[in-house]
Amino acid sequence: MTAWQTAAGRLPVTLWLLAAVLLAQFAAALSVPLIHRNGSMSITALRMAWAAGFLLVVARPRLLPLDARRLMAAGILGLTTAAMAFFFFAAVARIPVGTAVSIEFLGPLTLALAGSRRARDVVWALLAALGVWLLTHGVGGAVDLVGCGFAGGSAVCWACYILLTRRVGRVFTGVQGLTFSLCVAALVGLPLGILPHWHSIGLVPVLLMALIALLSPVGVYSLEMACLRRMEPRRFGILMSLEPAAAALMGFLVLGQRLSLTQLLGMGCVTLASLGTVAASPKKT
Repeated sequence: MTAWQTAAGRLPVTLWLLAAVLLAQFAAALSVPLIHRNGSMSITALRMAWAAGFLLVVARPRLLPLDARRLMAAGILGLTTAAMAFFFFAAVARIPVGTAVSIEFLGPLTLALAGSRRARDVVWALLAALGVWLLTHGVGGAVDLVGCGFAGGSAVCWACYILLTRRVGRVFTGVQGLTFSLCVAALVGLPLGILPHWHSIGLVPVLLMALIALLSPVGVYSLEMACLRRMEPRRFGILMSLEPAAAALMGFLVLGQRLSLTQLLGMGCVTLASLGTVAASPKKT
């Protein structure tokens, strides 16, 4: 293990983050066939349950002291996490993964642009709006607008998730806040996606979702945390802006999903708007 850690430590941190980006979208693409077979509610609930279980084993959070402020913060974040996951996987059940991630990315992008007084940020906002129009226009209006609506709901939840994560980070130490919030999300998913369909899910999807949950969010989160310790936040944000492109790539390689030229242009607009917003943001000292 020490030799492996030494070898991994010698790799450029950029490769770690690129691996995290690709791993997250690979896991999402792997989930799509299971979603079509068992439904998005069941698969999403299984993913959250396994992720919470793994983090409980790894993080081993202390149950005490947990005051009302901490419980409230973790609970609200958990509800938001559950809603974000349910919306996203309902979206990828209906539209290509690349399209869903591009629309979902509007959440953090809007948050980054909110309150900005820089004139150039208007350009990025307009470019993002053009990207959404292209993504939802498709070819001959054939895009599933319900799926796009689910992705939009996930985008709203993602923006809220970022704000709530900051708050949880102030009242918890380490990964305890994340662990408790995922436990809340898992508890939400239990009556919605697991208990009503338990007899029809089968053992194979349960085990496959365990493997997928190990990839993402557990593996992805671990890589991202390691990168944030060694990487400047602006550079981190720029590389994370590649997620829509990574999603389209994994959608094609794993699922054979092909995006139209219009959709590819829309995805490119959203990605460029995100890159421009992060790259042009003032450095934090």
